[in-house]
Amino acid sequence: MHLLFATSIVPDGALASGYEIANAAIIAALRRAGARVTVIGFTWPGKPAADPENTVVLGAIDVRTENASARQKLAWVGKALLSGLTFASVKLRAVSDSDVLAAIERAGPFDGYVLNSVQFAGAFEKLFAERPSIFVAHNVEHLSARENAAAADGLFQRLLFRREARLLKTVEERLCRRARFVFTLAEEDRAALGVASDNRSAVLPLVTGAQAPTLKSPRRTDCDAALIGTWTWQPNRIGLDWFLGKVVPHLRPDFRIRIAGHMPSGVASKHPGVEFVGRVPDAQAFVRGGAVIPLI
Repeated sequence: MHLLFATSIVPDGALASGYEIANAAIIAALRRAGARVTVIGFTWPGKPAADPENTVVLGAIDVRTENASARQKLAWVGKALLSGLTFASVKLRAVSDSDVLAAIERAGPFDGYVLNSVQFAGAFEKLFAERPSIFVAHNVEHLSARENAAAADGLFQRLLFRREARLLKTVEERLCRRARFVFTLAEEDRAALGVASDNRSAVLPLVTGAQAPTLKSPRRTDCDAALIGTWTWQPNRIGLDWFLGKVVPHLRPDFRIRIAGHMPSGVASKHPGVEFVGRVPDAQAFVRGGAVIPLI
């Protein structure tokens, strides 16, 4: 069986975010199950595909809102309003439908699609209707957008997130309805997407290895609490702001907190024990260095 794995950003081997870790694990699992998998999508600028022989690249694109200029953000908003697409999907409309169809043809004969998350599938939804599909829901995106709207500071951002939530709910419903099967990464997401029956969906146990890692030496902690994540993703940012604003002020001054991962501007803490360390070379070693891991 040949599957075309349609995703926003193709794997580049860096595994720099939870989304990329999940993608690599899912693609590897499909191949272990005996499927031939060809990946189609965009690359990050300057980062080639990790498996070029089995990847169809649509071009290089940076869809991170925090990296975009004010002019680019306004262009995305205007294009979203005019097209009826979500803000997340319209960023991927850097190529035309005909470009995507030509790229699909280059992938050769295949049996069906794996539509990886809602952003890319929503940007080119009509192109994926002619073959069977499996939908991989990394999150219930319309609920995340609804929570983002509730946490937004300004009226414009609140209205934008409410629009995202409304459109995403409709797109997710269509993708789930058309899919032969739906995979989620959390058990509660199955019910939230309306596919809770076992013949419609299943949870993917997101592990990065068949065996648990073994420690060659005793674990040594260098801080009281360690957090790691992609904090530019709005749901993560909401959790981090809550932790820094509602929890950290109650901790004693000598409580050491190290926070790793890409950090957006404006995040700060007056607590003397908080340290923002940015990207770390070894995520497992960093996590092992914390006495506790707050799940925020």
